Amino acid sequence: MLDPDYPTIKRGAPINAAEGLCAACTRHLHQAIVDMPRDYLDLETALTGIRDGLRQVVAGTPDPPVPISLTIEAAQAELLHEAQCWAESVAEVLGIDWDTQNAQRSRPGIVLDRAQRLLTSGLSAFLALRNVIHTGWTNGEWTILDRDGLDGALVLIDLHHRIRALTGQRRLVNHLPVPCPRCERLALGREDGDDTITCAACNRAYTWEEYEKLCTLLADRREIAA
Repeated sequence: MLDPDYPTIKRGAPINAAEGLCAACTRHLHQAIVDMPRDYLDLETALTGIRDGLRQVVAGTPDPPVPISLTIEAAQAELLHEAQCWAESVAEVLGIDWDTQNAQRSRPGIVLDRAQRLLTSGLSAFLALRNVIHTGWTNGEWTILDRDGLDGALVLIDLHHRIRALTGQRRLVNHLPVPCPRCERLALGREDGDDTITCAACNRAYTWEEYEKLCTLLADRREIAA
């Protein structure tokens, strides 16, 4: 998916449904789920800091307050929505009661804590989900989505990374559009300001020169194949 704040950067990496998740990606997914309540709290803390800073800036002036960061609020809403979508789908498979209407009336922390416990304990059922129907935003429009557990894994991992970047816990990661030469997964990434490229799947590191050579080789192969 494209980040609206960084439209030239494509985040996340396609997952081969036939292969499922590798061990490293499964660990990343588990951590992303475990961290959902904390991620929401970190966003709220960042938002509170922005509000406090704005109060200091505009105090005693006739100017209207500067709008609060919509990006942070959007990330909070997306996290809460996705957690409820996948928790509800897993709960249905496992025969566990999940009252969506009640969840919408509950405090976010309570909902995310329960969703975290349900998804971590039912991780296998989560990844095995197929053809579940959710609603969500696509290209700026609210629409019906036909998804599976691997889609959910990619969404939650990517969202976790974006929230960590928003709250200053990590630098922005630029995901690169070529497969890792070692494991052949689309998981190469480079943090802003860093010349080292690392594969999130197998942890193999490459220099920028090695990456450029890789791109050149791939381009040559495509020209020959064409």
